[in-house]
Amino acid sequence: MPDQKRVTIKDVARETGLAISTVSNALAGKELVKPETRSFVVETAERLGYRASIVARSLRAQRSYAIGVLIEDVSNPSASAFVRGVEDVAISAGCTLLLADTDSDLERQVTAMRTLIDRQVDGLVLISQHLADPRVREMLTSGTPSVLIQRRDPGLSLDYVGSDNAGGLIEALRYIYRLGHRRIGFVTGPMHSSSARERLEAFQTTATELGFEDSESLIYEGRYSFRSGLEAAGFFSGLRTPPTSIFASNDMNAIGLMQGLAERGMATPRDVSVVGLDDIDLAGLKAIDLTTVRLEKRAIGSEAARLLLRRVTEPDRPAETSILPTRLIVRGTTGPLT
Repeated sequence: MPDQKRVTIKDVARETGLAISTVSNALAGKELVKPETRSFVVETAERLGYRASIVARSLRAQRSYAIGVLIEDVSNPSASAFVRGVEDVAISAGCTLLLADTDSDLERQVTAMRTLIDRQVDGLVLISQHLADPRVREMLTSGTPSVLIQRRDPGLSLDYVGSDNAGGLIEALRYIYRLGHRRIGFVTGPMHSSSARERLEAFQTTATELGFEDSESLIYEGRYSFRSGLEAAGFFSGLRTPPTSIFASNDMNAIGLMQGLAERGMATPRDVSVVGLDDIDLAGLKAIDLTTVRLEKRAIGSEAARLLLRRVTEPDRPAETSILPTRLIVRGTTGPLT
């Protein structure tokens, strides 16, 4: 097929008989153009197949209309929900996403951040990323608008969106307590994560409040992964008196934990009740049926994108923190102590 010439704003102006400036203002939705004229221009542009040049638009607005998003692990099902939330808002604002998987590796994160900033993205959304490294902190404070998701640092005055880490964990532990369990194990997330530290603190406080048995000796430092759950199963099953219930740091961790326990002849919930955190789609499958704390991941992503776009247009406003509620979802991996 022969190449088709791209329809330009000049073609739309010629077809409508209007000045190029009038057509440009109409397509930009500016109020100085009469509504009937704007409708006429838009209809004509659509009929001709006109598409605005993102390059020209970016030059006029001095923006790239691109948002850089850094995720910790693309294989983690919860990552896609956060990203979809960011994308919901970005698309409606005419922005595209540039996605980078850092694989929880600091050097990959530093490289990705530098690349995205060099590409002059309008801003960055960091989902569970390293924050303590001086190179990261320098880039986060260098002028590129940034929003943090699920991991924060009190030394950084940045917009932050996260879940009620303490509230969700406390609700789950009190539920387990009501089922009669007193020996409750806890698999943490990585300790460089503020969310992991907040959940550990909530566990320790609640354990003291409710009188859990040997709670400090039933803490296993893990990661947000299936393999970490397998490793935790080996730790807990090897104890002289294993816990009767275990709270895992996320759903993939909990699923790995259940697999590891099953390999050692321990059934869930007959021998050990298990609770996860996230409520990924896999958790609701009948074969898994995981009791878990639901995080509103897509809503968190959307809120982060809204804060970022506000930051782009209002760079000097005070940093905001938005905490979204969690909810315990009871399924088949928990039961009364027998």
